[in-house]
Amino acid sequence: MAEKEPDEDKDEGGAEDEGHDEPEAEAKEEAPKAEAKAEAKAPAAAKAAPAKAPTKKQPKAGKAAPRRAPPPSSASLGKSMVLFVVVVGTLAAGFALLGQERGGGGPRGPAWKPGQTVDVEITLVAGDKRELNCAATDEVAGRHCSFETPTKVWGKGDAGDDKKTLRPYTSTDNVQFVAAGLWSEPALANNLPTTRFSVKCKYTVEGKLKSPTFHWESGWEGQPRGEMLAGVLTGCTLVP
Repeated sequence: MAEKEPDEDKDEGGAEDEGHDEPEAEAKEEAPKAEAKAEAKAPAAAKAAPAKAPTKKQPKAGKAAPRRAPPPSSASLGKSMVLFVVVVGTLAAGFALLGQERGGGGPRGPAWKPGQTVDVEITLVAGDKRELNCAATDEVAGRHCSFETPTKVWGKGDAGDDKKTLRPYTSTDNVQFVAAGLWSEPALANNLPTTRFSVKCKYTVEGKLKSPTFHWESGWEGQPRGEMLAGVLTGCTLVP
């Protein structure tokens, strides 16, 4: 007897139905796995998220601000000013004394007296023979200035005699005086140095000249001097 074909078709169809059910089963199995992976990633992502910066604590209301140091009192300021003045005054006095010891601080009067003969070292330039002059109406031991006033030449004779013509000089230790006879000394008769030089001489003090006005290289001074020692220079030598 022949086999029934419908049964074979049924078996084949059943087989086909089972083949279609396998992907659905696999999908159902994969779904829980995906959910498990997602849950596993969630804590990791939470750990990787940056922590929030801590918020700054606000100062408590009513807390007092730190106290500042009080300004210095007027008494302390006064003490500081007094100390400053004392220090500055001491320094100024020290520098002034040092300047006097070194010949600074401006020209000063000599401590010599009429009748003395002293050693002096005079600072000069070659043009001083022409430029150094004085004006006064008095004479000392027959010696006098080249001028009676800054605008009037000496009119009593002997105006061109160097041994009788008084001129102003400054020593190397900054002492000023008037004297005659320097430019007639043999040491100054020849060619003189082209730069500033000095000479050592014997100075004999003969008296005091009243109120002379000095003429330097820059011209006449604006007002007369007080009394100036006057005398004669001898025995002069150039300082090497």
